[in-house]
Amino acid sequence: MRRVIDVPEKVNYLTDWDGFELPNGILNKGATACGATTLAIKDKNKTIICSPRNELLKNKNEQHPETLLVIERCDVKTISDYIKNHELPKILVSYDSFPKVARCIEDKSEWRVVVDEFQYMLSDSGMKSPVEIKLMEILKAFPYVTFMSATPIIGKYLDSISYFKDMDYTELKWSNLEKIKLVRIEAKRPIDAAVAVVRQYQKGDFPFIMKDGNKVESKECVIYLNSVSNIVKIAEQTNLKSEEVNIIVGKNEENDKQLAKIGLFRGKIPLKGEPHKMFTFCTSTAFAGCDFYSTCASSWVISDSKRVNTAIDIGTDLVQIAGR
Repeated sequence: MRRVIDVPEKVNYLTDWDGFELPNGILNKGATACGATTLAIKDKNKTIICSPRNELLKNKNEQHPETLLVIERCDVKTISDYIKNHELPKILVSYDSFPKVARCIEDKSEWRVVVDEFQYMLSDSGMKSPVEIKLMEILKAFPYVTFMSATPIIGKYLDSISYFKDMDYTELKWSNLEKIKLVRIEAKRPIDAAVAVVRQYQKGDFPFIMKDGNKVESKECVIYLNSVSNIVKIAEQTNLKSEEVNIIVGKNEENDKQLAKIGLFRGKIPLKGEPHKMFTFCTSTAFAGCDFYSTCASSWVISDSKRVNTAIDIGTDLVQIAGR
């Protein structure tokens, strides 16, 4: 069954919508940053929120410390104790760790599962197909599962995947969406263009808009690019210091080594009200679902088509990036 639901005009976030609950099946949210994951955390159901991006999970856990974060080395005893001691458990878990959580739950009929940003099940399949196949097999034991995304897998592909083919599909229609202004700039060397942007900010030459007759400057620069080595090149050429740059990349030894060579390190996404640095670099670990809460940042997306290890262009994530 396919259905389209009009979101009431005065609703800005799904948590504001009395009576709405995440459906069983596929949910096309229709907009990023609309509060669907927060709704899953705050509703009155025992819930597992499953994501392919650890940074998203960590970001939500920091905002909602009553949840349990299950990634990396979180053990079965910790999970079981949390479930036993919480009347309304809310678990944030990676695809890899989901089987461990499922083993701790005997009566699965009481639980709901939210598979957040499920479009990555297709785009990540070249790297993580065994993990994803195992996840989908275990999900069959749960009677209520929401596969959720603002940029879902295109219908013709869903229909060709037997797992999703006959699943209920719900699409939300918003009447009050804010339009993002996208400016495309072609450069012979995208990294040189990024260096020029950083130097512009370093000189105090900030981009601005006029709002209600007042000049509003963007004094924060967020650069999205899917290459840690390119981040290192940009930071090195512009002599960026750790106190002025926040680097959000995947947690692994190779990334840490590359950054350490120029005196930098991995950072974290600031929570609401926490200070932001002038420069933030993000790889795909933070393209989707994370909440940045900046009041004046400009977003710069660097797409280097000449990188042989980039199977899917970063431009396919523009909708997700715009929602940060």
